[in-house]
Amino acid sequence: MNRLEEEMERLRRVMHQQAAELGLNHPAVIELSQQLDEFHNQWNRWQIPSSSQPDVDNRAAYIIRRYTSQIKEAALSRA
Repeated sequence: MNRLEEEMERLRRVMHQQAAELGLNHPAVIELSQQLDEFHNQWNRWQIPSSSQPDVDNRAAYIIRRYTSQIKEAALSRA
């Protein structure tokens, strides 16, 4: 589990840097975002096993970090 969380954090930092340099709509940033989404989905599946909590929706949303606003501000400043 820690390995997945470390990779998610690394990928988030790379995405943040790329978004600041290239903008939010750049294909490289979108690809990183999609990869990060996949990791979040995997993390969610491990956190909420369907057999232990049958009434819980396994598509639960994850918490958006405070850094998201920094990405948005960087993108707006480049526009």
